[in-house]
Order: sequence, then C-alpha cells, then structure tokens
Amino acid sequence: MSFVARQGQREILAYQGGRMGVAAVPGSGKTSTIAALAARLVAEGMPGRGKVLVVTYQNAAVENLKTRIREELVARGRLMVGCDVRTLHGLCHGLVRTYPDLAGVDPDFQVLDERASAHLLDKAVGLWNGQNTRIWGRLGPDEYYGPAWEEEWQRLANQLARTVIGAAKNRRLGALALEELAGAGANQFLRIGASIYQLYQQQLLTIGALDFDDLVWMAVELLERNPDLCERLRRRWPVVLEDEAQDSVPLQEGLLGLLTGEAGNWVRVGDPNQAIMSTFTAADPRFLRRFLEQSGVQAIEMAVSGRCAPRILGLANRLVEWTCQHHPLEPVRPLAFRLQRIVATGEGDPQQNPPDLASNIAFREYNHQHEEFADVVRRARSFAAAHPDCTLSILVPTNRLGYELGEYLRETGTEFDELLQSGRAARHVADALGGVLGFLAQPLQRVCLEQAYQAMRRCWPAPRQSGNPQQVAALLRSCYRPEALLFPEPGALPEAALPPAGPLAPGDRAEIESLARDLQRWLRAAWLPIDQLVLTVAQDLLPADDLGRAHKLASYLRSRAEEHEDWRLPDLARELGQVSQGGSGGLAEGSEGYEPRPGRITLTTMHKAKGLEWDLVYLVGVDGRWFPHALDDYFLGERDFLGGDPAAEARSELRALVGDRDPGGFSATDQAHLEIIAERLRLLYVGITRARRFLSLSWSREVSAGTRMRSVARAPIFEVLKGQYQADTTGEGRA
Repeated sequence: MSFVARQGQREILAYQGGRMGVAAVPGSGKTSTIAALAARLVAEGMPGRGKVLVVTYQNAAVENLKTRIREELVARGRLMVGCDVRTLHGLCHGLVRTYPDLAGVDPDFQVLDERASAHLLDKAVGLWNGQNTRIWGRLGPDEYYGPAWEEEWQRLANQLARTVIGAAKNRRLGALALEELAGAGANQFLRIGASIYQLYQQQLLTIGALDFDDLVWMAVELLERNPDLCERLRRRWPVVLEDEAQDSVPLQEGLLGLLTGEAGNWVRVGDPNQAIMSTFTAADPRFLRRFLEQSGVQAIEMAVSGRCAPRILGLANRLVEWTCQHHPLEPVRPLAFRLQRIVATGEGDPQQNPPDLASNIAFREYNHQHEEFADVVRRARSFAAAHPDCTLSILVPTNRLGYELGEYLRETGTEFDELLQSGRAARHVADALGGVLGFLAQPLQRVCLEQAYQAMRRCWPAPRQSGNPQQVAALLRSCYRPEALLFPEPGALPEAALPPAGPLAPGDRAEIESLARDLQRWLRAAWLPIDQLVLTVAQDLLPADDLGRAHKLASYLRSRAEEHEDWRLPDLARELGQVSQGGSGGLAEGSEGYEPRPGRITLTTMHKAKGLEWDLVYLVGVDGRWFPHALDDYFLGERDFLGGDPAAEARSELRALVGDRDPGGFSATDQAHLEIIAERLRLLYVGITRARRFLSLSWSREVSAGTRMRSVARAPIFEVLKGQYQADTTGEGRA
C-alpha cells in the first residue's frame, strides 16, 4: 500500500529541488516520509542518470529505509534502482577506500570500530597516568588518595579524553594543534585531554588505522582538495536526503555540504527537540536549527503526530512552551528547544491519536526509592494483567538506576525485557568468564585467585556452596604460593599452601578443592585459541541457559584477537573485563530492531527509548539530581573537589577557544551546566512522547547511595508540569 501523506508530509513530498530543512515532531512519520520522497524522486526521474543518496546513522535504520523505499517503488511498479541508502560512516569508508591515493592513505588501511578505539584510548590513558602520577594524584581529595582515587581517576580521564578527542577531530584539530591551543587556555582538563589525544593518535599511526572521526575528517578533506572528484560525486548523487539531522556533528555537516554544493539538492530531516546526544558527543542541535533559518532554505514543519493521546501531546507542548518562554535561566530558553507544537491528527487521518477518554497522566512522589520501585512495579504488573494486548515500559534516567530496578523486578518474579547498556544476564556471564580468564592470564597472582573464586562461586549450584565464602576468600587472598595449592606435592593437603589458621572447616576444604580441580583443568587448556578456551570454561561453569551468551562472547573475543595479532591472554582478559563492567562489547543487547511485546514490561533508559513507543510509560527518578534547574544545582557525576565535570569543562573550553560558544560571559563550567540543563529537558520531552495513552512521572525524596540513603530535591520541572496539567484537567490521573 502506497504512503498516504498528511499536512507537513505533503509539502515535503512536493519538493522540487534546492535546500529544504524539516523539523519533525515525535511520531510524525519522518522515516515513512523520507522513503516516500526518495521513491517519488526515483520514479519521476529527478536524479537523471544519478541516484538519490539517503544518509542515516545506524545500520538498522539503513535496512528499515531500504525496505520502505522498496515497498514504495513496488507500489509504483518500479524496481529498487536509482537510490543509495548508506550510513554516514559507510559513505565515508567507500569514498576513502575508492580513492586512497587522493586521500593520502595506504590502500590497506583499517578502520577501528568503537570497541577497538576504546581499547586504544584505555592504553593511552594508562600511559598518561603512568607518566603523570603527581598531576592526577594531586587532583583527588585526601580521603580518596590511593587505589580508590586511582580507579576513579582512570574512569574520569577516559571520559575526559573521549570527549576532547571527539570534539577536536570534529573541528579538524590534530593532536599537536590542540595541545598548542590548549596551552593558551586556563583549563587544566583540556590540557590533560590534549596530552592523552597525542598518545592515542600515536597508537593509531603505529598500527596504520583510522577511527570513525578520522574517516569522516579524511573524506571531507578528500572532497575539499579534489574539486573535480567532488563534481563527479554531485553528478552521481544529485539529491541528498539526510535522516536524524538533529544529531549532526560539524564534520558530517561539512561532508554533506560539499557533496551537495551551494546550489545543490539537500533535504535535512530531524527533530531539534529530540537532540539528546550533545553533552557526550560532538553532536549539537544548533546545526539543524541554523540550517532551518538560513536564507534559501525552505523550512517545513512536520508537526502532526498520531502517536500520543492529545493530553500527552499537550504536556509535551507545555514543557517546550514553558522552557522557551519562562525558564528562569534565560540562556536555557533558546538552548533547550525550538518553539514548535505537536498537533494531533485530523479527521480521516489513517493514524488517529488515542482518545483522551482512554488515557491519563499521573504525577507521584514517594518518600523512599524502594517505595517508588514497589509501587511502580505493582502498578505495571496490574496493568499488564488487565491489558494483555497493551505494551508498557519503565524508563529510568541512568543505567545504574536501571540495574537496581532490574534486580527488584527479578526479586518480585516479574518478567520483563531489559534494554540497558548491557543486560544483567550478559553481565553475569561476562563477570564469571572474566574472573576465570583473569586468573588464567596471571595464575601466580593471589588477588586473581580470589577473584576467580568469587566469580565461579556465583555460578555454582547450591549443593556445591558448602563453605563460608568470606573465610575462603580471605584464605585465598593470603595464599602466597597459588601453584602449591593448584598442583600440590603428592599427599599434600590444601592447608600446606595456605597461611596457618588451624584446620580447615569441611565445607571450606570442599570449596577450595573444587576450585583447584577446575582451575587445574582450565590451566592445561590455556594454550587453546581464545574462543575454544572460553567455551571450555563455559561448558564446565555455566548453566545451559547462559551458553548462548558464552558462544557470542567467544566469537567476539576471537574477532578481537584476529584484529590485534599482538594481543595475548592478559589483553583479552582486560577486554572481557570491560564487558563485565557494563560496556556493550560482544554482549550488547541493544534496542536496534526491538519491538515491545504486549503484556510484557520493557525496562530501559530514556536515552535508549528514543525511537520506541508504548501504550503506558513510567518515567522513574524525575528528581533534581537528573533534571537540574539552576547553575548552582547538584549535577550528577560531578566532583566538587574537581570544580565540576572534567569532560564537560574541557569541551566547553575547547568550543570557546575555537569561537564556537555562544557569548554571554559564562565560565566553561557554567556553559557546560547550561548545556546539561537544556539536554536533560529534551530528554524528558523524549520520555513523555514515548507514551501513547498512559503516562506516569515519579520521584523519591530519598535514593540509594551505596549502602546509605541520600536525600534529593524535587525537580522544579516536575512541579511545573504537574501544575500545568492539573490546571488543564479535572481530577488527577491514575496511570
């Protein structure tokens, strides 16, 4: 069935050439519209002898667009010809691979994926830390000095370096240029990031590789230096359609601008109000907004949406309007949103909004986080039982809160789909195998022996858990000769390898002997290729339900070993450790291609919920920590003794030094805070617009902070929306 256009979509489908910018609200059907426009241009021959180029940013989106364009062309009696659909990185890779001489690279160059880049960055951070112990050591507070601060600084430095390197490369600043520029500024974190950038780039040069940012940078310079090639490519792709343009970064905007030229055909489609990547990537919603305001650009609004009930659309509109007109921080008003209303569908539209009579919104406050968890889960279970044909989700602001709520869901026996950074089952597998691999990589390290025991014991069935785990762990931690424990002399008892502490309790002895037998067997298998070693351990250690994840992880580690021929078991054990600490790695259980199942709860973050929708949505943890309101509010993840967030400060300072920061006299820290406030409001907008019929927003006055409870303030925006909604409706919602 061919696409039937509504207001806003019709104006886009009438496109006849030139530059067009489209601001599309949530649920307005932008993907269908892009596919219909591409099919129309191909069918009517607008590309001439060339092709329509459709650019998006995820592989799953490429396949989705290809399928929809093919369906539209089939409805017009045409074949899937005359249209290229590519990711940005796929497009750049093709250009550089086709013209390596012009690009100045070896024809056999390799492009590192995100995991490989992250590994090199970890090494660069480690090198810098080793050379600058006094610098980072002095940054920590007295009570953190030592191993705890070293671990915390490693994480902060990694985030700092990733942010600085991405921001610098998107402004085409090499490592030396950034170091010189940073030396003129006052921000020590930018200088640290610039130094780590040097070390990271040296490693890339050593192995002859490019990361994703290098690839796009090189493609841009390839076109700039070769105008004849640029002109040929414009004839090949005389029309460019860009999806998800709200997440545009400087390099991709420059690339597509070169491909289309000043007078070319370029359609950019996105929602500036759903730009939720700018505080931790080089993306910035200002790029699409500026494009929409340029002279010569036909600006179109796709404002009609059939996704949500009118009262939910109204709440999203109130959020935008209040922020743009009344937010007490004036710089936030233009920074957060483009003033654009979502409009419900009209009569006769094939996608009618759910009626208000069958919808509701609730605002709930709780004394304790456990109370919030209990009530939300109880309500969700009740709704799923009463409405088995409806979908529902619980959205959290952070993965950490998601992990805690996931544990509560499991404790209550609730079935749910977990779409967090890495699911609990995936982390369990990675943690167990990582503990064993860590020992096999360093079998003489007693700390590795203890960690292997703790990881293995969590997988043992109850009958095998016969000892006191604290006592056994303490004994293993004090075992100065692990080899004597694992390979004892004939007739020797386990006590001979352990510190004198009296006779072993029978249960402790049984656990130590069981541990030794397994580790002996796996040490003899340590010469196997990494995938076979992982599967050997998994077959002995894990239950059948986890073997599929172990196979996936084994394949992932094998591919990493093939990419890095110099890696040995310690390197691969560290790679596995990254997965067990929450990295996606080979156990990613992401939202690409995920379809919510009726009657089953989905648990995910507000970030990962973008692109999805449910009948009922619970927004949990809408408090002042995650949704700050003023410059002196608490900002989650910041350290007072560091003066703020090192990564955000460095990025803001870099933008100021290159003249890419809005004037206003704000410090780097304050500018970073303004951007965080603005993006969190956009994130709340995304969360609200995931709900079709029912929506609940909640927060707790006390939340868990390690082993203690911590008081938190309400988010002022929670009160604003609650007051606006109650003024617009009669009675309180019961979602």
